[in-house]
Amino acid sequence: MASSSSAPVDAIKAITESLPPASDYMTYLTILESHLSPDILPQLNDILQDAELTQNIGWDLVHLLLPLPGGEKCLGTVARLGNPREVVLKVTEALELLKLEAGGESEEEEDIPQEKAQSANSEPTNVDKFCILLNLLSTLHPRIKTKYPSRFLSTSLMAVLAAYRPSNQATLAVISFVHTISGKKRPPLPGRKSSVNIPVVANGSQAAESAPDPEAQEEDPREAAIQQKLLQSFISHVLEDYVNANSLEWSARLQESFDPTKVVIGRRSLGEAYREDPNLQTRDIIVGQLVALAKDLGLSSYEELLASIYKTDETPEDEESEENYPTSPDDIPLAQAGSLFLITCFVFSSVLFESKAPQPALSIFPHHAKLVKHFIGTSGPATIGSEAQGTIDAVLAIGLWLEHNNQFVSGPLEDDDFLQHLQSLSLLSANTPSPTLRYAAHALTSSILHAHPVDRLRLTFISDTLEHCPYETLKGSAVSWLKEEIITAKDRKSENVFGTTTALAAAQPYLFPDTSALADATEEELEQELAQSFPYHMAVVNFIYFISAEQYAHIVPPGMMTVVEEIYLGPLRDAQVKSLSALEAADTDGKGEIEGSAMDLRLLGDRIALCSTKIDE
Repeated sequence: MASSSSAPVDAIKAITESLPPASDYMTYLTILESHLSPDILPQLNDILQDAELTQNIGWDLVHLLLPLPGGEKCLGTVARLGNPREVVLKVTEALELLKLEAGGESEEEEDIPQEKAQSANSEPTNVDKFCILLNLLSTLHPRIKTKYPSRFLSTSLMAVLAAYRPSNQATLAVISFVHTISGKKRPPLPGRKSSVNIPVVANGSQAAESAPDPEAQEEDPREAAIQQKLLQSFISHVLEDYVNANSLEWSARLQESFDPTKVVIGRRSLGEAYREDPNLQTRDIIVGQLVALAKDLGLSSYEELLASIYKTDETPEDEESEENYPTSPDDIPLAQAGSLFLITCFVFSSVLFESKAPQPALSIFPHHAKLVKHFIGTSGPATIGSEAQGTIDAVLAIGLWLEHNNQFVSGPLEDDDFLQHLQSLSLLSANTPSPTLRYAAHALTSSILHAHPVDRLRLTFISDTLEHCPYETLKGSAVSWLKEEIITAKDRKSENVFGTTTALAAAQPYLFPDTSALADATEEELEQELAQSFPYHMAVVNFIYFISAEQYAHIVPPGMMTVVEEIYLGPLRDAQVKSLSALEAADTDGKGEIEGSAMDLRLLGDRIALCSTKIDE
C-alpha cells in the first residue's frame, strides 16, 4: 500500500474537486466514503479544518474513520469543529456497537503491548477504539452549552460503562476522560516502563481551537451538582468492575502486615510482590488513581458511602428512557460494591501506606455483620463463595482490620446474629475458589468465634458445624476450633465448658460418628468416601491423639475413648486397610492419581495406629 506521502492522486483529486459548493453535503459524503483509505487521511484532515464543512458532515464521519488506522487526527478534528450535539450522539452509537463486538476480545489481548497487538496498517483493536472514543468525548462534552448538559453526559456515561472492559489500558483512558470532563487535574502516573499505551488525539489547545456550540444555551444552575454526582457514580462503577476483574489481595496483604511471622521464610511475600512485579504495581497505581479521582469529585464521606451501599433502588425499569434523566443528585445511585471498595481502599491505605485519612467508626457487630448480610449469600447459603472475588476480598479485609483493632461490638448483640455471621464467614472459608480468601475467611471466623465471652455459645456453634455442615474441610475447621478452645481453657485455668468434660460430652456424637457403615461399601464407593472425608478424618484422628495426653485427661468423659475405638476408629481402620489394598492392587492407569490417594490412606492409617496405641496405654 502506498504511504501517506504518495497517496493515490485520483482519490485526493476526487475529494478535493467535489468539495461543496461543487456538490451538496450528502453527495460529498458519498464521494468521500467511496475513496476513503488510510493513505488520504492527512489530506482529509486538512480539508476538515473548514469548520462549516465539518459542522455539516462531521457527525457522519465517526463510523467511517473509527476502523481506519491513523484515523484519530481526523476524528479529533471532527470532535473540535463538528456540531457537538450531533457528533456526541454518533460517538455514543459507536460505543454501543463496540459493546456488541467486545465479546470476541479477552482482557489479556487488550493489555498486550500495542506494537505487537497491531501493525501500522491494521484496524485498531476494540480497546483502542474505546480509548479513541473516550478522547472524543473529552473534547465534545465541554463544547456542549445547553440548559441541561447532564442529559448528554448521562447518555454518554451509560454507553461508556456498557462498552467498558476492565483492562489497564481502558481504565487509564477512563481516568484521563474523567479528569478532563471534571476539570480535576492531577499529576500523571509515575514514570516507569509500561506496555500499556492509550491512543490520544493531539489537538493542541482544545479550548482555543474548538468551534463554539451553534445552539448554545445558558446552563441551569442545578446542573453542576447533577453532573458531579453522575461522575461520582460513573467512577464507582468503573472501580467495581476493575477490582472484580483484577485481584488486589487486600485481605491477604493485611494479614501479612498484621502478623509478619506468618509469612513463609524464603518465599516472596505478597507485599514484596506488589512492590516488585510491574503488573501488580500497575493494578495498585490504577486503583489509587481511581480512588484519588473519586476523592477529588467529593466522594470520601464514610456516611455517604455506607448509605449508598444500603440504599434501596427505586429506579423504574425503563431507566434509560429520555424521560428518566436525573433531575437531582439524589436520583443517581453509586455502585454498591464500588462504594464498598472505596471504604476498603481508605482502610487499606491507612494500614499499609500510613495515610492520614480518618478511619470509619465501625465494629464487627453490627456493621461488619450487616455488610456480610448485604453482599454475601444474598441468594441463600448455597451460593456463598460464588460472589465476585473483589467483593469477598473487600468484606474480609474490613473484617480483619476490625478484628485486629479489637472493634468487636458496639451495641447489643443477639445470639442468633452472632451465629448467623459466623455461619456466613465459615461457608466462605469452605467455598471460595481462592485459597488466600479461604484462609482469610477461616482466620476471621476463628477470631470472632473465640472472642465471644459466652463459652456455651461458642460450643453451640462448634457442635452445630460438626452436626449439620456438609463440607468436610469446614468440619475439620470445627475440630481445630474445639482444640483451640481446650488449649486456651487449660492455659488460662478456666472453669468453663472447655475446661471440663462438658464440651466433649456435647460434641461426641458429631465429633466421632459411627463409621461401621463403611464395611458395606463397595471398593469404588469406599475410595470416593474416604477421599472426600480425608480432611475431616485426619483432623479428628489428630484430635484424638491430642486429648489422649495426660494433661487433658480431666476433660475426657469416662468411657468415651472405649466408645470412640469401637464405633469410630475401629471401623475406620478396617475401611482404610480395605481401600488401600484395593488401590495397591489396581491397574497402573492413572498411576499419579492412585498414588496420591494411596499416600493419603497410608498417612491416615499411620495416624489411626498411633491413636490406638495411645488409647491402649
